[in-house]
Amino acid sequence: MYSWCELVSYKDLNLKYRFFLKLPYFFYNKTTARLYGKKLIQIRTIGRVSQKERRTLLEVIGEIDNAPVVIAGFGEKSDWVLNLRKNPQLEVIWASRNYTSYVEWLNQKDASTILNDYKKRNPNLVKLYESLFQMSWEDFSKLPACILPETK
Repeated sequence: MYSWCELVSYKDLNLKYRFFLKLPYFFYNKTTARLYGKKLIQIRTIGRVSQKERRTLLEVIGEIDNAPVVIAGFGEKSDWVLNLRKNPQLEVIWASRNYTSYVEWLNQKDASTILNDYKKRNPNLVKLYESLFQMSWEDFSKLPACILPETK
């Protein structure tokens, strides 16, 4: 059986969806982060090959102990996931907070719990994601999910 990320890749999405997914990235920075509230987060990782700073904008699907939880919608092959697997330290810009973090990967059970809570809070977005990615919501719990706690 194929995982969904082997069947659908970011490059396969048509241009209007790709534009829609990338649009907030161009307007998100330390100053505008407050406008987005706790819905979006920007992470800055170090490229696993280039060793250059890489920025990624992600949706926060939940919180654990006031730390954001994110999921890799495009699976294990997402660049930010591969970067964090090699170097788990990152910088986080979230709402009005900027901090350093070490990624903590969630197991499938914890990811499923967070995703079920997300589905209750955002039923219309869940329908959109299911049609966009052409997969059931239960399959999302098989994707890499992580928590980004602040390091002191």
